[in-house]
Amino acid sequence: MRTVRLGVICMLAAVFLAGCVNYDKAATKIGPASDVVSASIENLGWTKAFGGQLGSASFVAIVTTYDKDGHKYTDRQKMIVDLSANSITATGATPQGAWKATASPSGTFSVDAQASNTALVRKRMAPVLKTLLHRLRGPYNLLADREMARTPKATQVGGLPVIRVGVTGDNSMAVAYYFGSATGILKYVTTGSDSPGSTGTVTTYEYRSLKNGATFPSLVQVNRLGRNVLLGETPVFHVEISDVKF
Repeated sequence: MRTVRLGVICMLAAVFLAGCVNYDKAATKIGPASDVVSASIENLGWTKAFGGQLGSASFVAIVTTYDKDGHKYTDRQKMIVDLSANSITATGATPQGAWKATASPSGTFSVDAQASNTALVRKRMAPVLKTLLHRLRGPYNLLADREMARTPKATQVGGLPVIRVGVTGDNSMAVAYYFGSATGILKYVTTGSDSPGSTGTVTTYEYRSLKNGATFPSLVQVNRLGRNVLLGETPVFHVEISDVKF
């Protein structure tokens, strides 16, 4: 299995594309979670679709956000996510004019818009883009330096079997990843807490197979944790993704 993991990680992990010289570091960090994470990455098929390395994907995004009173706001945007450089850019428009925003996982967020529009775009889109970037990278986050994967554990969410990989190190963006037991695909990500009734969120995914053979999220839904179950029903935001181009 070590040989398989070596080939998968060296081929797929953008941060190690220069070769396998950093594999020992990656394997040590991932540890017992190597098989789960490698399978999830392989099943996405992104590196093959990109021709050997990660790159950028563009798509249309229908973004729905909710305020504290539950009022929702829906916008159609165009986005480009650079899966290698770890950044995301969105362009859209409001009655105040067109805007462009870029976010990175470090929290950097820039807005190019008219002054009257900047505050509104920042308020609605800053948390969305930072979170969406992290969720789109999914299992690749565990190959970087910030998040450290814990030992996988079999559990159930919503009555279905999943494999939970907890996060140590910097767990500000994710407390745990949940992978499908049968498919290895990433199904859920929890943030803030991993216990029902606590303050935190759970992200759920839906996927679509693309013509190039890759699999890409078609829906990223972020809800607050449930009172008695992990999968809560109070929405924070969701993004419907279509017209994906690598």
